[in-house]
Amino acid sequence: MKHRLSSLSDAIVQAEDLIARREVNRLFIDVRLGEPEDEFRKYREGHVHGAVHAQIRDVFASKPTPASGNLPLPVLGDLERQLRKWQVDDETEIILYGPSPALAARGWWVLRWAGLSNVKVLDGGLKAWVDAGGPVAQGESVPSKRAGAAGLTLKSDRMPSIEVTEVEKLSDDTLLIDARDEASYYSGRIPNARSLPASEQWTPTSRLRTVEEIRELYERVGVQDDSSVVVYCGGGVLSALETLTLEALGIRARLFVGSWSEWNKNPERMAASDVEGERT
Repeated sequence: MKHRLSSLSDAIVQAEDLIARREVNRLFIDVRLGEPEDEFRKYREGHVHGAVHAQIRDVFASKPTPASGNLPLPVLGDLERQLRKWQVDDETEIILYGPSPALAARGWWVLRWAGLSNVKVLDGGLKAWVDAGGPVAQGESVPSKRAGAAGLTLKSDRMPSIEVTEVEKLSDDTLLIDARDEASYYSGRIPNARSLPASEQWTPTSRLRTVEEIRELYERVGVQDDSSVVVYCGGGVLSALETLTLEALGIRARLFVGSWSEWNKNPERMAASDVEGERT
């Protein structure tokens, strides 16, 4: 019998379970990353009832600098102000979904990094919600004030991460995983990185693959239960999904948030990078 990843982790939730378990203090966040106007239009055309719209660049990232990756972590104060606008408190159950599970995972990782614990990714996203009979809406949702809400306290660095200077000095016993597609991996990668495209971890319907399937993917690149793992991608989205699935398997991977988009801004680092023909 094959098992859904949600059977191992309370960070991944099924639509059926949410519908069966009513929660007043719950917020759905529809997470997107494409062209802002297009993505907002798609959100308005249909979303989980009550869901708010979150563009990653505006909510779950800050503006890049000449030395940073494309999607640096948000300024904590800015994130807190946005969450307060959405009536979020320390006890709010936050459910994230998006066009792909990786987008939701980026939101999940940032909120966990900021100290919130009751944060989950909706397996299968909007389609799974609709298929389960969940209510949907059009237009824009504005959360109403909840009586007796608790306070909101954010504290950064609550998730394992790693800076580029540390990536440059990784020990041989640390597995470095590249979550981008193979074409990107072979066109240029951090030395000694192993390829495991995050897109292999979900089905065409955006549901995460089974525990057995995902464990096999990690075993192929050498991940064991006691492995020290660092994950990166292009800008910290696909790799956030792999930190989520690794956590479900009991492995606390460190996320290199800046990822390849930070690594490739330094000529010396680029000179040392692996390229096609040097497959590890």
